[in-house]
Amino acid sequence: MDTVIDEKSAKKIEAVLEKFLDESGATYALLTDLGGNLLFKSGEEDIDGDTLAVLSAANYAATKEIATLINKENFSLLFHRGDNENIHFAKIAQDVLMIILFKPYLSLGLLRLKISDIQEELSDLLGP
Repeated sequence: MDTVIDEKSAKKIEAVLEKFLDESGATYALLTDLGGNLLFKSGEEDIDGDTLAVLSAANYAATKEIATLINKENFSLLFHRGDNENIHFAKIAQDVLMIILFKPYLSLGLLRLKISDIQEELSDLLGP
C-alpha cells in the first residue's frame, strides 16, 4: 500500500476505531495492509500488534488461495472462535484488513453490522 495518511486523517481513523470498540463491545481492533504492515490499533488488549498484523494478513492470503482452489471467488466470512476471545477478519478497503478481537458472548452479527457501519468512512479516510 503506497497511500500516505496525513495527521488529520490518522486522528479521525483512531477516533472511528475507538467509537467502534465502544459501540460494538469488541476489545481490540487493528488495521493492516495486505502485506502485514500494521497501520492502526486500538483497544485494551496487551497484544503484539505487529505480529498479529503479519499473521492476519498471511491468514487472509492463505484463505483467499483456498477459496480459489475450490472455485470460489472468496469466502464471505473469516472468523475464529476461542474459549476466551474470538477474532474476526474483515476486508474494509482494497488493500486494508480490519482484525477485531471480541468476547464469545458478543453477537457476531452485531459486530459485522457495526463493521459495515464504519467501512465506507474508514475506506474514505484511508484513500484510494
